[in-house]
Amino acid sequence: DQMILNSKTCILEGKNADSIWLKDHEALMRQLEASLKLNEAYQEQFRLTKQKLQQIPNGKQFDFNEMQIFGKFDLYCRRVVKLIDMFSTIEQFTLLSRNKLEGMEDLIDQFHKIKQEFRSKNHDLLDYHNNKFDRDYVEFNVRISDLESNLQ
Repeated sequence: DQMILNSKTCILEGKNADSIWLKDHEALMRQLEASLKLNEAYQEQFRLTKQKLQQIPNGKQFDFNEMQIFGKFDLYCRRVVKLIDMFSTIEQFTLLSRNKLEGMEDLIDQFHKIKQEFRSKNHDLLDYHNNKFDRDYVEFNVRISDLESNLQ
């Protein structure tokens, strides 16, 4: 729980949950990816320590349930992966809209509408317990996929 709390604090920088939408996308992606790397490093250190202890047969052994230790952080990281995907998509369309390509206005408008509708649901994006986010995320991706097929 402490790792998740620290990750959220780093990402939100003391601001409210909605502030994530206002962050620079590249900086946000770096922070989200840092959370994933932290989880990987944490689990790697656990396994290395466990292996070292197993080489000392008479010593105390790690007898912890890894799911209990890492389960919440793994769930949080699954949410982080979805956020990286979503904000990568948002960044791609943002760059596309800045280029002001002729004939793209309708698609860009549709993208902004999709993004705004998702944002208006006021999800705490870092709350990995919120299953409604997951349903809305799937819908967001379906709508973006339809939009992308219109690009071709």
